[in-house]
Amino acid sequence: MSRRRFSILLACSLSLTALSTFSSCAGLQAHDSWLWEDLYTQTRPEENLTLAPKLQFSIGSTRLTPTDVIDASRLFPIRVAGVIQPRSTTEIQALLYQAQLENLTVSVSGSRHSMGGHVAAKDSLHLDLTQFNQIHYQPQDQSVTVQSGATWKQIQRQLGPQGRAISIMQDSNIFTVGGSLAANVHGKDPRYGSLIESVNWFKLISADGQEKLCSRTDNPELFKAVIGGMGMLGIVTEVNLKTSANQTYRYAVEHHPLSKMIPVMEKIASLPETELVEAQMSIDRGRMLEETQIYYHTKVPQQPELIDDVNADSSIWLKKAVYRYSRASDAGRQLRWDLQKGLGPALETPFVTRNTAMAATFRHIMINSEQDTDILQEYFVPTAQADAFLREYRQLVIKHGVDLLNVTVRKTLADKESLVPYAREDMYAFVVYLKIRKDLQGQQQMENFTRALMTSLDQHQGTFYLIYRGYYTPDQVLKMYPELHKLFALKQQIDPQGRIQNEWYRWLKPFVLKEPHH
Repeated sequence: MSRRRFSILLACSLSLTALSTFSSCAGLQAHDSWLWEDLYTQTRPEENLTLAPKLQFSIGSTRLTPTDVIDASRLFPIRVAGVIQPRSTTEIQALLYQAQLENLTVSVSGSRHSMGGHVAAKDSLHLDLTQFNQIHYQPQDQSVTVQSGATWKQIQRQLGPQGRAISIMQDSNIFTVGGSLAANVHGKDPRYGSLIESVNWFKLISADGQEKLCSRTDNPELFKAVIGGMGMLGIVTEVNLKTSANQTYRYAVEHHPLSKMIPVMEKIASLPETELVEAQMSIDRGRMLEETQIYYHTKVPQQPELIDDVNADSSIWLKKAVYRYSRASDAGRQLRWDLQKGLGPALETPFVTRNTAMAATFRHIMINSEQDTDILQEYFVPTAQADAFLREYRQLVIKHGVDLLNVTVRKTLADKESLVPYAREDMYAFVVYLKIRKDLQGQQQMENFTRALMTSLDQHQGTFYLIYRGYYTPDQVLKMYPELHKLFALKQQIDPQGRIQNEWYRWLKPFVLKEPHH
């Protein structure tokens, strides 16, 4: 029997065992639809996946229907005047003109995975850009020009047949380019820093409806401020991006104690054949952040003929069963880590394309519970401070009783270009997924934890990623990001009426600009 066939049989057996264990421990019944919906069903190629609830759209721009815009955390609905899906630059400009006539603010969103109030503003005319998604590849310079509502998955599907791939993106392809630009995201390729490195130029519609070309030579101040500017300065319409060769990779995984994680990742990242690397950490109480698995992809000299798989649907059913069990109990987290160590490598395809390797599975973590939800936090810590920070972080997690669901570690190089950088030097990013209660007690718990965490980050010269739910104080975030004063001053200069807004901007503005609080 081949190793691959044995692995598949082993996966089937363990999936049934995991399902049986999970169902009995978590009290699920056989009629729970999620148990079966992913056993055979795969994501449609054209489907845009998001963890955020569906939007209710207005019919035309003259019949606005007040509705709630909710981000992927499902915590704080924002009531807007109406939601419209523009499909052209002309339509976006017309909607800005309409908002000016009716004295409405404007807010913009894509897949709505920003969790700190960035996706909408109360009583605004809300533009959902997910249908503003045209893509054009230019073979002459191997760049790709995309509208800001296009997802990375849609771009990958266009680039694959050209033998090209994304250079920098998050570890999942479900997000829109516009949202990624606003957050200045990073990925798991240790040769790169943040997204701004791969941007040649973009076009921006400012609050007055004028479209401007922004690059390192045209409107360079806007180029540096918009990328990582949290969507405050205008509406990005088109982006021109560098691409990379759709290289074939060999997949490998190593298991190490925490004390060796950073040195091993540094060594692997320094090898010329390494192009992707990340780690995950144990989260059960008995092994809290003590064990790590390092995953990496290296170039293959003789490339086999491979087809991209950017739907990221492999083993969804098993992953969903185990993930839900891990949400329910510490025993589930123990089982998930043991399966990840023992079964995970056997389930992975040994050879993949770059596009496939950068399309991580996401559907198995989709949760819609009335009592609790899952949120992201991310911290950037200088390489020399990473071990000390993690030891202190472990103590904070235990002290505040926080439920960790996942900790992923990636390296990102220093950002020397953007106005508001999160990585002022080479850093390690700790991407943390947490389960929190939706009630006031749960929110207070996260606030206490995050504010203590911010103090620890400050002591270790780290930063907190601004795109996620804050829970921090304004003083804490302004100390960590003093460049926000310049960003907000530029906002006042190019949008004095505050036409384009979001709730994160509204919350922080009085503190940054020292305005009277309302």
